[in-house]
Amino acid sequence: MLKLKKRLLAGLLGLALALCSCSESSFGGNITSSSVADTTTSQTEQTTTPQTTTARTTQQTTTTTASPQPSQNQPQGVPMWECTDKNGNTITLMGSMHAAKKDFYPLPDKIMNAYNAAEVVAFECDTEKVEDEQTQLQMQNEMTYSDGTTLKDKLSPEAYQVLTDMLAELDSTPEMIANFKPWAAYETITTLWIMQSDISVTNGIDYYLMKQTKTDGKQLFELEDAQVQIDMLTKQPDKTYDALFKAAKGATKKDALDSLANLYNAWLKGDIDYIEKEELGATDDEYKQLGLTDEEVALIRAREKATTDDRNVNMVKGIKQLCSSGKKVFVVVGAAHYCGKNGIVSLLEKEGYTFKRI
Repeated sequence: MLKLKKRLLAGLLGLALALCSCSESSFGGNITSSSVADTTTSQTEQTTTPQTTTARTTQQTTTTTASPQPSQNQPQGVPMWECTDKNGNTITLMGSMHAAKKDFYPLPDKIMNAYNAAEVVAFECDTEKVEDEQTQLQMQNEMTYSDGTTLKDKLSPEAYQVLTDMLAELDSTPEMIANFKPWAAYETITTLWIMQSDISVTNGIDYYLMKQTKTDGKQLFELEDAQVQIDMLTKQPDKTYDALFKAAKGATKKDALDSLANLYNAWLKGDIDYIEKEELGATDDEYKQLGLTDEEVALIRAREKATTDDRNVNMVKGIKQLCSSGKKVFVVVGAAHYCGKNGIVSLLEKEGYTFKRI
């Protein structure tokens, strides 16, 4: 059961990483590890005014985990491909990590060679649009209730207890986020877990290359609109997050950090098989072993579809457009989006595109 719990956490953290360009800028900027622990202000202030300490200056604690062994015959190094269409047009794609360690820099030659050769660099979205003042205000308005409703009103007793236990590990209590909506409470927990690891969004490959693209004046191509990521965070039913909390019952911060470290190490090795197995989450039967009902499993599956599969379909449209342009293109997309039968690689292969690992 512990192994299953850690595998589930890997999937949940994988989804959090997929959205961390939104979540850390929104949640980290409003509620940090230290601000969660700080319960010296009045309960009224705690439940109505998000803290403003920046996430990027929060002191991070470090966890280290033995690296998983890569799959047999799996190429080594960060996953990258040459993708060729039926007309012989070729572009380069990379499976990125939205958060990374500082010691990953300077970036490996194969990444910088692909970047330097590119006329166009494509990302999931322009994260600066997520970080602008208007969007952040929108996110803050979406995060909390303003009519007296509380988080406890929206979560089942079991889910609320799981949240309470998780916050206790951060030396805090649910009162700190008492007026947060369930999705915001859930993303706060996963964001804080990531922030307490030794990886950071500010060291993320996308973050770095996007800044470099703008500095160098290269063409930046968005595969999806920033609003898509915001909607993924804010539009899921409350019951979905109730189910996610219930599924994580008994999970500790150490479990989460171990799972995150293993995913990061697998990415460094280019072990797509490991990422697919762990990051794409548990099976229906495994969720049911954790006590979830058929309805709750269906809600989690709907969230996974919205955060991964549906986005893959839309991103493939943009990749096809870029490939047919005849330009030199470098596509930087989270590694999990290439995995599985509904991943970018499989979707394009079905249309006659060929892939070569590099």
